[in-house]
Amino acid sequence: MRVGIVTQPLEMNYGGLLQNWALQQVLKGLGHDPVTIDAYERYSTPHYLYNCLRAVVDDVRHHRKVRLPKRYHGSLRRRVTGEFIERHIATTRVMWNYKRSVVRRYRLEGIVVGSDQVWRAKYNGAHIEDMYLKFVEGLPLRRVAYAASFGVDKWEYTPEQTEACARLAKQMDAISVREASGIALCRDNLGVEACCVLDPTLLCDARDYEALIGDEGIGNGDDKPYLAVYCLDITPVKRAFFEQLAAERGLEVRYFSAGHFAEVTVPQWLLMFKQAAMVVTDSFHGTVFSILFGKEFYTLANPKRGNTRISGLLGQLGLERHMVSDVEPVEPADGAIDWQDVTSRLDAQRKVSLDFLAQSLREQ
Repeated sequence: MRVGIVTQPLEMNYGGLLQNWALQQVLKGLGHDPVTIDAYERYSTPHYLYNCLRAVVDDVRHHRKVRLPKRYHGSLRRRVTGEFIERHIATTRVMWNYKRSVVRRYRLEGIVVGSDQVWRAKYNGAHIEDMYLKFVEGLPLRRVAYAASFGVDKWEYTPEQTEACARLAKQMDAISVREASGIALCRDNLGVEACCVLDPTLLCDARDYEALIGDEGIGNGDDKPYLAVYCLDITPVKRAFFEQLAAERGLEVRYFSAGHFAEVTVPQWLLMFKQAAMVVTDSFHGTVFSILFGKEFYTLANPKRGNTRISGLLGQLGLERHMVSDVEPVEPADGAIDWQDVTSRLDAQRKVSLDFLAQSLREQ
């Protein structure tokens, strides 16, 4: 089946890109032909010119040939992630909004919406109804939600959004959510039943991501053990925690950024987890890749961005004690991770998740 994927815009979000890549790999493994609908917000000319200036400065600083970002890259899709998208993710042409003509142009027979926080109103604004596939309403397609996330465990929609999205959700053939709390949100507010499945990144294993890393880590000559800090929101209190934790373990602290300040490619980002002696993160996907690469880790609670999605994942895998306070983080009591138990839990949930995808996309 030719399957279109609706997800968050492919921007400077490493986890967002990798969940989309992973979902495509899984769909291919099930015999489907996936393509991500590359809907991208049009940024203003000043925004674009600012991004061009940043690109020039970055290229000069790293002694690279100057290359301006493509116009549609707006302010967030820069070289460090743009090249990964072009090389590894099958996409439609860039669209400034979702259009039903994409079905005919790409001969789509089904659409999967997910994963990531596609159903969080705060992050989708005026496009929230398209995350429930309003733009293809009435067309003869399989409609599936895979690991759709609300991001939080409370209902954030306006009454108008609730009414519109409930109507669209009832037209879907199968619905799954990423967090168990999403099951109740679907039932109580959208009037539909859902099941809980894994984020697409967890359907692949470390070997799949090592293949993406390729030769990035060969010959870098830097084998100092380090604590990798991948935090979206850093405060002086958190920084003191990182430094103390590293000092107690004889590690060097290395900070990695996301969004506007990101400077590493997707393979280099993966390599950061693979080579780290330990990881501290406040990111959902930072937690995912710490687990996939079998690293000792702590996840800092991050109420501003939503803790439900992280606490839910840690609970599924029996790793709840690895979440610590974001206000005054205190290292939990030591205790080695039982990776055999984690792997067993993951394998069981992978089967449930893959079965859901296979059955929901089966042609009737």
